[in-house]
Amino acid sequence: MEESIFSDQHTENTSYMPHTLDQILPSLESLGLWSYWIIGVAALLEAFFVTGLFVPGMLVVAAGGILVQQGAIDYLDLAWFVAIGSFLGGEASYWAGVLARKGIERRWNPAKSPQYIRARHLFERHGGLALVIGRFFGPLAGFVTLAAALSGMQRRRFLIWNIASGVPYALLVPLAGYFLGDVFTRFGPLATRVTLFAGGVALALAVLWWLVVRVERLLPFVISILRSMARAVAENEDVRAWAGRHPRMADFIAHRFDRTRFSGLTATLLGAGIIYVLNVWIESTFSFLSADAIVQADTRLANLIHAFWTPWLIKLFTYVTAVGDARVVTALMLAALVWLWARKRTDLALGLIVSVIGNAVTIALLKQIFHRPRPELAYFVETSGSFPSGHAAISVALYGMLFFTMWKLEWLGPIKATLIATTVGFVIGLSRLYLIEHYLSDVVNGWLVGALWMLIGVAISEWWRTTGPRPALPTPRSSALPAITGLLLAGFAGWQVANYDKARNVVVAKMADRTVTDIARLFASGTAPNETESAFGNPLEPINLIVLARNEVSVKDAMERAGWTEALKPTLGALASAGFAALTNSEDADAPVTPYFWQTQPNDFAFQKPTADKSLRERHHVRFWRTHYVTPEGLRLFVAAASFDDGLDWQLLHHIDANIDAERDQIVKDLTEANVVTSTRTLAISKPRLGESVAGDPWFTDGKAAVLILK
Repeated sequence: MEESIFSDQHTENTSYMPHTLDQILPSLESLGLWSYWIIGVAALLEAFFVTGLFVPGMLVVAAGGILVQQGAIDYLDLAWFVAIGSFLGGEASYWAGVLARKGIERRWNPAKSPQYIRARHLFERHGGLALVIGRFFGPLAGFVTLAAALSGMQRRRFLIWNIASGVPYALLVPLAGYFLGDVFTRFGPLATRVTLFAGGVALALAVLWWLVVRVERLLPFVISILRSMARAVAENEDVRAWAGRHPRMADFIAHRFDRTRFSGLTATLLGAGIIYVLNVWIESTFSFLSADAIVQADTRLANLIHAFWTPWLIKLFTYVTAVGDARVVTALMLAALVWLWARKRTDLALGLIVSVIGNAVTIALLKQIFHRPRPELAYFVETSGSFPSGHAAISVALYGMLFFTMWKLEWLGPIKATLIATTVGFVIGLSRLYLIEHYLSDVVNGWLVGALWMLIGVAISEWWRTTGPRPALPTPRSSALPAITGLLLAGFAGWQVANYDKARNVVVAKMADRTVTDIARLFASGTAPNETESAFGNPLEPINLIVLARNEVSVKDAMERAGWTEALKPTLGALASAGFAALTNSEDADAPVTPYFWQTQPNDFAFQKPTADKSLRERHHVRFWRTHYVTPEGLRLFVAAASFDDGLDWQLLHHIDANIDAERDQIVKDLTEANVVTSTRTLAISKPRLGESVAGDPWFTDGKAAVLILK
């Protein structure tokens, strides 16, 4: 069969891509019941003073109101779930306060917690009404309830006010979300999905850092409450009776929570963490080996990133990726070891050595075992294997241990140290993705390997600190030599980052041109796919246009003569312009389009044409791919998928008209009237069928593609 299609031998492997989550998500109706439960649990967790520090319950409940506005769930049913969840959370905080009331004043000074003082003053000033007011102040809700319990509020009176506070919260917060959803529906086109995502990430990071500061201040109080609760449980008569009947089990459990020995709570937590990370790493490795879908998604993501490279981001991520370079890592590790030696912290130095060296050896062995080739589009030349990412691994193994060291030396609090270390690891891994030095699965697996060795390093450090020999002299060494050596090493690391440069990768053509003699059989054999795909390989709109031209310039010139405008790449400037055009319902003739994939490649270019009202919300558009197939006459095949955008939804997704064949015929008509084609014909490359767009819109096609030969 291949000889009848190509003039030379050529084979390709095609694989079936299973359905994934992005086909299910558009159907909110199927997730309606789970939405109620998730939102109700969020309300419960926010009302409990411990989890209320972390769970943004009010935001989740407001998001439920947006779903109500979109018709996905029912308002009254949502209110019931929220009311019950907030009531149960309040009950949990109240009984925690009752359990902790006996020993809390001896273990914790309330004057040290501004959050608790604020809640206590609110309760003293307004009494039971403070429970209603506190509901609308996020984390404060749980502390007001706790203050009520610690102040000795009667059980019956609290129950009445707890119910009374949950009802207005359950009615008003979803209502606010409803109006917010209405605003999104009317003014959502102000931003595209990309800008909305970027803004969401920035907002999430800002909120996360704000929460870290507040949580760290309240952490001693929370720990004190939990200890008091544990003490109350241990002194319970039924618990003591059970311990008397099962002394070995009771001793085992007690030892697991012993904070005075390494083999107690420390070993329990670290052991659980190591086992969990190891299990996730094993699962991710087997998924990479057995799931072709992951490999295909890796390739699509790399190709998409390459299509949107910009010089200033390449320069920025070059500096970031330099932080994980072997020379920088070695210098920083030696600087840290010299400094720790000067302070006689053998425990921390030993943990750092085990974490970094163990990670390096493991990564080297795994690269040799898997021997995965590097991405062809990599910015720098790399000689080692791609799986897993050494930069991603060391970003956790080294920098995680360094921030752990800062915490143990009381330079940073535990939460801030964890958050900063996580941020550093994330941006280094992101730099490897943007520069296409690694695939996504490489980076994720590298993070897991690094996390595993970081936990082992922490365990070694804590074990040595509690069981190792104590230094004869507790005071740090006073010599200036360690400080000078450490500064020189740190300076060398900084110089390497500032002047980081490596040989650039010369990207060659991925595939040599193939001469095709029968276009119909090219598609019928499955060698050339007859449909486009999402990043995860899910089928999208079909290929319904095939253009034969000398080169890409000829195609673009023909489309422009036919009245079409080439769409810009989705840069920040182009996205901002498109957002303003969508908000004002005005024209933006070259606004970006969402990339689709064909043979794992994003579309090379796209064109659009405005409607009579010249609105960005409705437009004709078509995506083109430059193939490596050429005819014996030297004409290259450009395949395209055309459809018509007929509106935007609250998710900022363009919806398309179901009759995609009509858009195909519109392009043929425009090119013919522009007198830029020599011949046109239709070719059946698939069967008539139905399908769905990326936004979940149904479409139908007769399975035919228009074949045009340009002048």
